[in-house]
Amino acid sequence: MLFALIISRSWAQQTYPVTDSTPLLINGLQIGYHIKSQEIKAVSNKGDFSRYSISFYVTNTANVPLIIPYRDGWNRPGNTFDLLVKFLILNATGARLTSRFALINAAPYKTYTFVSERDPQSNRFIQVKRLTQVGYWVQAGQTIAVDEIVIVPLNQLPNVQAIYFANPAAPVAPPQYVDNPGFAPNNAPPSVNMQGFLRFKNLFNNTYINIQTGPPLSSTINNGWWSAQWQLTPVPGTSYFNIKNRWKGNFIDTNNGYIVISGNPQSQGSMWAMEATQEVNVFRIKNAQTGGYLGLANNNLILVNNNDPGSAWRLEQPF
Repeated sequence: MLFALIISRSWAQQTYPVTDSTPLLINGLQIGYHIKSQEIKAVSNKGDFSRYSISFYVTNTANVPLIIPYRDGWNRPGNTFDLLVKFLILNATGARLTSRFALINAAPYKTYTFVSERDPQSNRFIQVKRLTQVGYWVQAGQTIAVDEIVIVPLNQLPNVQAIYFANPAAPVAPPQYVDNPGFAPNNAPPSVNMQGFLRFKNLFNNTYINIQTGPPLSSTINNGWWSAQWQLTPVPGTSYFNIKNRWKGNFIDTNNGYIVISGNPQSQGSMWAMEATQEVNVFRIKNAQTGGYLGLANNNLILVNNNDPGSAWRLEQPF
């Protein structure tokens, strides 16, 4: 069962002041911005202004995904309801090629659901399992950021207000202000050592690939388990890797579409491509034999499409 923070959309809006040193924390979301650069800029015959390059961001600080489900009657054509936060820069001039606001949007959330489809042979409606978008989400620990150029009067700092779309059934309590932000994009974790031992953490449910009980699965682990530690060993002459277990020395493989453990590093089913994402240390893992991606069904490892929510894995160094 997926445990997640689930919020609803509302037309009601609450606005909060925010600075680059004091982001907000609302319902597990850290909301803020980081000034990347500052300079003095002459704007035609209007004189000098202060020009800022700013990265606006939202980070899910919780250890579970935040899911925004579709609601009946809300999803009319053209209405997406994926907006998380709108930043207003109140003293921005809006000069050409600059901004007065920034928008942070959630990504589509897809899962397997049963839908009714007409069977061409029987002409009857049947239930078919399909990957379907059912809303929007922010993954656990995920940062969504957007960069904007802003011009304000000379020697002024940006005057930023954040508009958060709250749940009317559960009014948002006064937000916390974070004095020492730890989730801004400029504080991203260092890249892992890909040649060392690694743990594979699924971003969908925060579990780790292991063979502690025999078959490969993704579950909670103890820190000292060698069964949850893996090494990427390059396949000579290719761009693929074998994923070798530290405890048993065997490999993650496929057999007729199922994820298994084998001792054969020459099998195409045991060869995997590591596809980087926009997040540091997060990869999608593509099988050379099937073209499917390593993912989850409950805690069981399966092959999925690359846009499946369970196909993203964060690589961590054991400690």
